[in-house]
Amino acid sequence: MLDNIANHPNSAQPGSLALPVRHNVPPLPHSVQEHLGQMLRADYYERAEKPRYLGDPALPLEFDPYLYRLEQKERALRIMRVREQGARAVAEALSNLNL
Repeated sequence: MLDNIANHPNSAQPGSLALPVRHNVPPLPHSVQEHLGQMLRADYYERAEKPRYLGDPALPLEFDPYLYRLEQKERALRIMRVREQGARAVAEALSNLNL
């Protein structure tokens, strides 16, 4: 079967496994593409699982360990950044005292 596709007279490159090239098929107008995209996004939203109660996690529980580690890394980076800025501010204030 793959030989039939590769040897098709309309294939993009002879001898390759490329699909046949479609000629004389203009792309959809941008407004139609936008409309279809909006419809698809709306359909995905309607089919998405809704929270059962207020505070119900939107993500599956399998993501909890990854999210926890990410939160810990972000918190550590924030603490380190605050510590460095505080040390710089104290050093600058002490240097301006002229003791």
